[in-house]
Amino acid sequence: MSSVPKCSLGLSNILLFLLSQSHLKELVLEHAPPPPAIAEFAIANLIKMGFPQRAAEGVVSICSCHKEAKFGGGYTCPRCKARICELPTECRICGLTLVSSPHLARSYHHLFPIAPFDDVPPSHMSGTHHRLPNNCFGCQQSLLNPGNMPGPCVACPNCKQRFCLDCDIYIHESLHNCPGCESFRQPKSVAAVQE
Repeated sequence: MSSVPKCSLGLSNILLFLLSQSHLKELVLEHAPPPPAIAEFAIANLIKMGFPQRAAEGVVSICSCHKEAKFGGGYTCPRCKARICELPTECRICGLTLVSSPHLARSYHHLFPIAPFDDVPPSHMSGTHHRLPNNCFGCQQSLLNPGNMPGPCVACPNCKQRFCLDCDIYIHESLHNCPGCESFRQPKSVAAVQE
């Protein structure tokens, strides 16, 4: 009977099987998001990045990471055409940061986290504020408990749309975008015409 390496990253009811060392690194980094940049301390620097193409299968080339001949697979640096085994990395020949578009998309929300939503007091769910919709903007479920009593809800500080607590958690932990803000955002072409 063979033993299978197991890794518990402090997650409840999740068992992860490691496929490689790079897979372990990816799994660990998924649960250790970098802190968001604070605007007053952040200096706007542009970083040159390359999006390497997948190297052709069945071709023998010298890997710049390991300095040995490799058969098939890997990536090719768009600047110097050096062969690289895995992404993200920095090209050892020209120093260009190499990433794939999915890596860049996964890290984007860490740079610009969505602001926490504000609690909506129950008094705003009835009376003079009753003209506002009593449905969650995300899932369209009623924000009123049985008997038309106001239930707990939150509102986006930017678009003022109301959300149930389940949608609030989903928006902040998985979606990383406010559906209200996104639905009311004008396309750049429309905004340019109006100016």
